[in-house]
Amino acid sequence: MFQSKIKLSNSAKIEAILRGIVSRNYEEARKEKLLLCMECGDVDLYIASSNNDELQDAINENFEFDQYGEIIKQEDHQELMDDLYDYFLILHKESDMFDFFPVGPYEVAGEERESETDMLAPRGLFSAPFEDAMKE
Repeated sequence: MFQSKIKLSNSAKIEAILRGIVSRNYEEARKEKLLLCMECGDVDLYIASSNNDELQDAINENFEFDQYGEIIKQEDHQELMDDLYDYFLILHKESDMFDFFPVGPYEVAGEERESETDMLAPRGLFSAPFEDAMKE
């Protein structure tokens, strides 16, 4: 369950939207047989929220706006976005949809390789965080 220092009126709604985005990310990654880089923008809340009006609206429900349409408590908004960013990564990583491949060494086709970033892959498709490590 999502928690933030910022008091939210609709945390369950925001969490449901985020879970939906994670499911869509999984479906796309499975269909396209993609690895997702956790540090490269593949799993980035800021990108996901910029393309999702429903999520933006749900987040904005928790803030007051001035006469120019700007959020009054910008620091609180940023803190919430940072908390949501961290939670978004956790949702991907801890879901039953993805295999998580942390930074470290892997053996692929008898060769030792090093992954320099944490990666996700649709569960069961890859044996290591490299494109040529797809299971048959």
